[in-house]
Amino acid sequence: MARGQSANIILKFSWRTFVVGVVLIAVMFALDFRFFHAFERMDLIAYDLRINAITPRPSSGVVVIVAIDDRSIAQIGQWPWPRAVEARLVDALRDYKVKVIGFDAIFSEPDDNDVSRVTIGKRLGALGIKQNTLAEILGPSNDGAFAAAMKTQGETILGYAFESHNFRTRRTAKSAGFVSKIQKPGPGVYSIVRQAPGKPHALTEAQEYQPPFAILNDAAHSIGYFDVDADADGEFRTQMTVVKFDGKYCVPLFLAVADAYAGDAPMILGINPLGVSGVSVAGVRIPVDDSGRMLVNFRRGASPFPYYSISDVINHLVAPQKLAGKIVLIGATAHGLGDRGVTPVNPDMPRVEIHANAIDNIIQGDFIRRPFEAQEIAFVAALLLGLVMAVGVAGLSALASAALGVILAVGYYSYTQNRLINDGMVISVVFPLMTALLTYMFLAGYRYIAEGGERRRDRAAMGHYLHPDVLSQVLDSPEGLKLGGERRRLAILFADIVSFTSRAEKTEPEALVALLSTYMTAMTDLILKSRGVVDKLMGDGIMAFWGAPNEIDNPSRAAIDCALQMLSKLYELQKNDPRFADLDIGIGISTGDVIVGNFGGENRFDYSVIGDSVNFASRLEGLTRHFKVHLLVSLQTFTEAGPGYIARELGLVKVKGKEILVPIVDVAGRENDSVDPAFYRRFDSALRMIRTGAAPTAVDELRKLGEERPTDTPVRIYLDKLALADPNHPPAEMVFEFETK
Repeated sequence: MARGQSANIILKFSWRTFVVGVVLIAVMFALDFRFFHAFERMDLIAYDLRINAITPRPSSGVVVIVAIDDRSIAQIGQWPWPRAVEARLVDALRDYKVKVIGFDAIFSEPDDNDVSRVTIGKRLGALGIKQNTLAEILGPSNDGAFAAAMKTQGETILGYAFESHNFRTRRTAKSAGFVSKIQKPGPGVYSIVRQAPGKPHALTEAQEYQPPFAILNDAAHSIGYFDVDADADGEFRTQMTVVKFDGKYCVPLFLAVADAYAGDAPMILGINPLGVSGVSVAGVRIPVDDSGRMLVNFRRGASPFPYYSISDVINHLVAPQKLAGKIVLIGATAHGLGDRGVTPVNPDMPRVEIHANAIDNIIQGDFIRRPFEAQEIAFVAALLLGLVMAVGVAGLSALASAALGVILAVGYYSYTQNRLINDGMVISVVFPLMTALLTYMFLAGYRYIAEGGERRRDRAAMGHYLHPDVLSQVLDSPEGLKLGGERRRLAILFADIVSFTSRAEKTEPEALVALLSTYMTAMTDLILKSRGVVDKLMGDGIMAFWGAPNEIDNPSRAAIDCALQMLSKLYELQKNDPRFADLDIGIGISTGDVIVGNFGGENRFDYSVIGDSVNFASRLEGLTRHFKVHLLVSLQTFTEAGPGYIARELGLVKVKGKEILVPIVDVAGRENDSVDPAFYRRFDSALRMIRTGAAPTAVDELRKLGEERPTDTPVRIYLDKLALADPNHPPAEMVFEFETK
């Protein structure tokens, strides 16, 4: 290397810069001590990203989930069910030769039917009717049937709750149904407790619990608490392996199930003055922190655990080999029941699946651990990275010291990720990397150069996509724009000209371009005025979204209002410009959580969105051709937009690329527009008739609507679909499946 080139890399060492760097490192350690929870939250986010970057390990195949899902509720009835249903379920699982059953559900009160049965029995007994005659009249007890089924099966474990699902925020008021003393037979507890002298400081304790109803408590193999405590950001990453209550060390549902599967092996708990020193089940040592929390190594993928509907199990519609010898967890997955939570791998995971993951960790023995040793490594790494960065900035050029920082950051992250993959140790990355980064930024002054370049790139890239007011707001407040992508809740719109391909074949290119220019100018102006972002112009198609880069009060309402303005503008063009006389458009809108940001290469990128809601909005735009309507939105979008529209729900659709059925809405206009609201209200009334089992009445109403509006395609589609249905089993819902866009 030439001497001049060396001089460009190695500068005269600045001791003053190095000393300032040492002071800055000391400040960083003080900030970490003072704002520990803030660094902890950042580490939690980093942990989620790191976990999702690892190749997932498949589940053992031992744990199966039998779900209280929408299908079961539709067939059996509204939850909670009479306990006779649970009795039939346990009997069916016994027929399947299931090894262990765990109920992630609460049965703290007697069955409603049994309460009525007792009341009636007392009245009949007062009339002199004998007990055996009463039994014949009233029939068997639902709770008794459930208890008998559990006793016969022998390995059924029930769940119970402590007074709070969030032990970080304690409650002082006593809740109905909770008791402060253990009711016999008591909950499952550790069979062996090895306690060192001294009172433990970090142990989780509860003041009250809600046990199962007495007859069920007696019949169960054991009971375990199903409380799952969230981290500071509301996300579930851990399971509590022990809660102290009424002098006993209680075990959770997932641990009780795993222990029953291992043949009721001894469960051992170690306690020292710091808290929990160890937990082991059937010889498997579970890594926990001082408060007894176990990090859950979540399985990932489309369906890491098999799910079966309770109604299918009761009716023996599941193949026997899929359940024989398995652990079966029973819990709610229906969205209406709300028993769900955010996890690192799934923002909407049923809580029963959190228990399934914890059990599978024990069965396979593959844990993620965060020992005290990991904290020591992180602190030493922060000190070394900061010092090396200070030396580099003090003695190297800005470019060379930046390269050094990249090497240090990549090297440390690779080391921590290697430890996470190979031995399950979670070592903090936020504090060490932040120490190195801030040391470089403050000492080299690179931040100001980077921000200036970033500002110019943002303005150049986004000037064609955003309204000037929005663009100015973004550049004046850079925190509103996170480069690289962030999760946001947006409303996405797709608009397309109907039969554009055939029009293009019959129109001269120059005339077609002129027509498109007029159309696109009018439509994109409306989008920009509504504070939307024009994502793409795709021939005759437009993709736009609301809610980013800057938040707006109601993205769904803004999108629907803009779509109605676009349709009004089209009608105006049709009146005043003969080129648009026979031109029509379809618009689809969907709202949901997506990733929004700059995507592409280093030198060429677009500000765009990625996510399931984007695809569904495109599918909705395509469905406007099928239903012959102008504006289709998801029910979620319509609900979030709020009142003030004339619309009708068209039922449930399943489109290509989406497995679940989604309700959609045809929006015809705003209230007090020229649109007749009565027609749409009557259509909604007919749909409610179908859902409540009054299909013949709905057909009569639909025929009247069809006579009033012979060209209304949804009415015709409904009548055709109902005509093909079995008259003895009319549909309870209008469902449409489409395999193409």
